[in-house]
Amino acid sequence: MPSIRPFKAVVYNNKKIKNISKVVAPPYDIIPPDMQDELYRTHDNNVVRLILGKVRDTDTDTNNRYTRAASDFRHWLKENILIEDSTPAIYIYTQTYTYDGKSIDRIGFISLMELDLEDKKVLPHEKTLKAPKEDRLRLVREIKANLSPIFMLYEDAKHKVNSILKAFSKKTKPFIDVTIDSVRHRVWALTDKDAIGNIEGVMGKKDIFIADGHHRYETSKNYARELIEQSAPQSLIDNSKFFMAYFVELEEKSLLIMPTHRLIKDARGLSKEDILEKLGKYFTIEKLPGARKLLARLGELKASHAFGIYLGAAGYYALKLKDFKKAKTFMGSGSEDWKSLDVSILHLFVLKYVLGISDEDDNIEFVKDPGDAFKGVDKDGFKMAFFLNPTKVTQVKKVAEHGEKMPRKATYFYPKPLSGLVIRKM
Repeated sequence: MPSIRPFKAVVYNNKKIKNISKVVAPPYDIIPPDMQDELYRTHDNNVVRLILGKVRDTDTDTNNRYTRAASDFRHWLKENILIEDSTPAIYIYTQTYTYDGKSIDRIGFISLMELDLEDKKVLPHEKTLKAPKEDRLRLVREIKANLSPIFMLYEDAKHKVNSILKAFSKKTKPFIDVTIDSVRHRVWALTDKDAIGNIEGVMGKKDIFIADGHHRYETSKNYARELIEQSAPQSLIDNSKFFMAYFVELEEKSLLIMPTHRLIKDARGLSKEDILEKLGKYFTIEKLPGARKLLARLGELKASHAFGIYLGAAGYYALKLKDFKKAKTFMGSGSEDWKSLDVSILHLFVLKYVLGISDEDDNIEFVKDPGDAFKGVDKDGFKMAFFLNPTKVTQVKKVAEHGEKMPRKATYFYPKPLSGLVIRKM
């Protein structure tokens, strides 16, 4: 069973860094080039220089984004820009934000977790790609640190862990308290051995679900195996068998999954009339007067298998599947839970079967903001945009338990844990 343990985090020195908001960043994989530039400009010690350094035309095998990250990390430690805590701790982490007019306070904790090298107790739900794993492996080889926590979920029907976390956080002040993009992030260091022991006791019995960070998790396993094969120093091998994780209880109330919408480049020559005719065989189609009405209607249909589609001048439409039992017969192998995912229905049934359109990455652009999807059709040459309702937390759990992987971009957990709040040095 996966085990957890406290650790001495590396944190920014508040005597030298007065405003923590200037040096933290989102996870590396949601930082576009313009945000990377802005983070570079914001502060010379922003963590983006470690997690996603810039590529230069002059890069070589010995001077590149990975070696520069390692050099910066060592330099910041030497100059006490980053300092290591003196006492091992589990770090309580809360994120407070507003959604649909309601204030949500998500509480979790950051600790080390033992890698599941036999793939028995950690349950992923996403496929991983070779290039991102190689990128993260090159970084960890050089820097020998966990720069961002991997986002993990666990079940705790009696809320034992959250009770411990809430009791401690209510009676003490956080050592980090910062608001970025309307999300308040707070961090406490929990060093009480009895409380830590109680948390370890509960967590030792749990299956763990990966919410976010699949590539970094696979990279951690690859790095640990690589060190063993290379007969690296035993202390480094031992440390590599643990990674830094952010744990949140798996419950609908505090876990928000945002949808990712799809833009289609090539419609295989289908006219707007052809598209609606083909869809009409399997969907109830409702024409709507505008973007807001489309998104609102999609939300009303969230209990059904429903999609929104924007066809530019041809208009806005809500699509409601008529017969799921019929649709799933065209979706190949997979469990009923997997086939019930809206993203599975969209890719395998709507795109591939009904419309005969490629669902490969070179034909699809994934966007979070509905406004970007409408703009993609109106101004950027895309043929259509599909809008989805969010995947449910319970669906993530069921698919992972089946040992299946969701279609790409099926989940976008919000808010993301920040990089740079705490770092784990191997």
